Amino acid sequence: MESLTAKFTTAFRSERLIYRAIDMQDIPLVARMLWDPVNQGFGDPTLYTPLSGTVGSVMVQKGLEASLLAVLICLPNPQAQQDAAPGLPGNSLRAAQESAIPIGSLMLSKPTAPQTDHWRWTRIGLGIAEEHQGNGYGKEAVNWALDWAFEFAGMHRVELTTASYNDRAIALYKSLGFKEEGRKRETIYMDRRWWDMVEFGILEGEWEALRGKKSGQSGGQRIVQGGF
Repeated sequence: MESLTAKFTTAFRSERLIYRAIDMQDIPLVARMLWDPVNQGFGDPTLYTPLSGTVGSVMVQKGLEASLLAVLICLPNPQAQQDAAPGLPGNSLRAAQESAIPIGSLMLSKPTAPQTDHWRWTRIGLGIAEEHQGNGYGKEAVNWALDWAFEFAGMHRVELTTASYNDRAIALYKSLGFKEEGRKRETIYMDRRWWDMVEFGILEGEWEALRGKKSGQSGGQRIVQGGF
């Protein structure tokens, strides 16, 4: 009971970040973060055209409907930490989520059809606002998403894709233990060149090895540095 209480009160936190559900009023904010010109170019290798706020919001809404998990990636609000009154762990986390500062979003996809639910796989979609890139927040968020997928959602594999010109993303995914599983060669056209679509995946057993767990072992208490 106590170990589960500890897990539940740290489930939506990592070392520096807080994760909270994306509400309807957050959709325009998520659209602005995902489809600024740089994020759009690296994260969406389809035809590069300007997106209106309305179209971006519609695309986010469709993503939410197809998601198993959809969260805002947030930084703690320092002022809220100072003002926080002592209380139960669950109440403290909820207060921290409500005051946190959004810097990105993360979604895990639902299975594409009921007939494949038993395959237990999901796909990650990630976006960090340009001004917060280069600080390791994307790596920390994907690491957290892997723990959630394997510990809470019972997934067997997690996958993602990126264009071969996105060198930073490829290096990030490999550093987290993802394996390159294949390439669709020269399927993306960008800046007068043909690029590959690169597929990455990580299996439950590979994640267990990285975390030092035995098959089926509970994750126990996640260690979170610092407080709120």
